[in-house]
Order: sequence, then structure tokens, then C-alpha cells
Amino acid sequence: MRMTALCSLALITVAGCGVPTQDRPEPLSVPVPERTGTADPTLGAQEVQVWFVRDDRLEPVFRPVTPADPRTALDALVAGPTTVEVDGGLSTALTPEPLRTSGPSEEDPTVTVSVTRGFSGLVGGGQQLAVAQVVWTVTQFPGVDGVRFTGDGQALEVPTDDGLTAGPVGRDDYPSITPEPTPPPAEGPPSATSPPAVTSPSRRRPG
Repeated sequence: MRMTALCSLALITVAGCGVPTQDRPEPLSVPVPERTGTADPTLGAQEVQVWFVRDDRLEPVFRPVTPADPRTALDALVAGPTTVEVDGGLSTALTPEPLRTSGPSEEDPTVTVSVTRGFSGLVGGGQQLAVAQVVWTVTQFPGVDGVRFTGDGQALEVPTDDGLTAGPVGRDDYPSITPEPTPPPAEGPPSATSPPAVTSPSRRRPG
């Protein structure tokens, strides 16, 4: 009896509060909060080549940068190879110090690279490799024909295969450390059941 009386009292109380009763449940509409996550830093980036060293010769790898220009490419270059790339045999002759750039212009297709004392303090083959890494990385961009190096606002002599020069240098100045050409894929002998090859006129690829 006591339980029945309590239940009756609860029903009377709810009804007295003006809460309408429903024959069936209705879904609630809960607003979904907007995502506030950080955007992917490589979203919209372009890939450029940066040149590291393997067995005293240059070897390119790709890096995403925004925008794709000599400055961002050099930033990626001085950051150095990744741990995986180092484990795979790549290295760099550059110190992890910033390199400032100016140019090119319509009047002068040369990029000027201002280096630090750490760069100018490199000696022998190490400096030549470092210079070549910069030259090959910068001259991949259209409109860039060469690189001029400066230190403390003064023209800096850099090594080439033919000796020291304070003038602009390009890829042709470093034939001894030019990247190894990629060999064409090997073609096996034709199968006995293979159909005869059909030759077509060669098409010259536009330069």
C-alpha cells in the first residue's frame, strides 16, 4: 500500500508541473561542434629537389615546400637528410645554418647566396661539395643560370673543378661530382610465345 501511494503521489506531482506526456520518444537534435584540428602543413605544398651527397657525388631527393623557390629549397637543403636517408647512405657537407638569397631578376639570371662563417670555414673537398649542393638545388628553377656566393657583403671565392672563382658558378663547373646517370631498365630476351614487336615511327620529344 505504501509503495502504491508513493507512485500515485509521483504521478500527481508530474502532472501538476505541467509536463506533457508523450506516446512515443522523440529524437533530440544535438549540434555538432566544428573541427578545430591543425591543418596538414604539407597541404598545397610543391615538391622540389634538394641535393645531398653519396660517395662524394650528388644525389637528389624530394622535399615539399611552400612556395617553391630558391629560398625555401635552400631551407630544406640545410635541414639535412632524414634519419632514414642517413641510414641509407646519404650525407651533407653543409652546416645547419641559414642561407639568405636574392635574385634572380630579368636583368640578371643569377641568384646571390649569402653564407655564414660556418660555410666559408669549410675547407677542401667539403667546401666544394657544399657549394655544389647549393648550386644544383638553386639552378633547378627556371630563370636561374648561376649562383654567386657572398660573405659579410663581399664576394666569396668558392672552389670549382678548375680552381677558385669569385664569379657566378653553375652546374657545369662541377663535372667531377655530377650525379650518376640513372641506368635504363634492363630488357630481358623476348619470350618464345611473345607476339612479334611492332615498330612505329619515332616521335621527337619537344625540348
